[in-house]
Amino acid sequence: MRRIEAITGRGAEAFIDRQFSRLSGIAQSLGASPDEAQGKVSSLVAELGEERRRALVLERERSKRIAESLLTQAEIVNGVRVLAARVPPSRLEALREMCDLLRERLKSGVIVLGTVYEDKPLFLATVTPDLVDRGYDAGKIVKRVAEVTGGGGGGSARLGQAGGKHKDRLDEALQLVKSLI
Repeated sequence: MRRIEAITGRGAEAFIDRQFSRLSGIAQSLGASPDEAQGKVSSLVAELGEERRRALVLERERSKRIAESLLTQAEIVNGVRVLAARVPPSRLEALREMCDLLRERLKSGVIVLGTVYEDKPLFLATVTPDLVDRGYDAGKIVKRVAEVTGGGGGGSARLGQAGGKHKDRLDEALQLVKSLI
């Protein structure tokens, strides 16, 4: 079964007028004529893609610098190297990159990073394989940390993520990490 829709007569003229009006409005917004609008949109889409790639590169560099600066904050708690830190607002992917770099550099440890992203607390935890073998679980740790902010989460023994509701309790939540070790 197929469905065909058609507009005829004055309805067709009104439809075409609306389409031309929309095209003229778009062209005006782009600072171009209606004939140049498609080329201008294509150019802007390409430019936007390039800017997004550039922003990702800058975000990765920023993540590396932040991770490097956090290395000195690691503490020994009950014989385990622990790093629980608040980082500037970052997307989950950036937190993962920071955790990966910190895990590589620390060799052995429990790492929990917290941030406020899009007005909500976000946590990422990782535990190195040697400590997983000793019974430490990133998913369980991050879940307990997020509960302080009214949230929840989970994950595997090696990597866990969580979110919360109360961004003002982020620092309090991160302080809990040491007591969980």
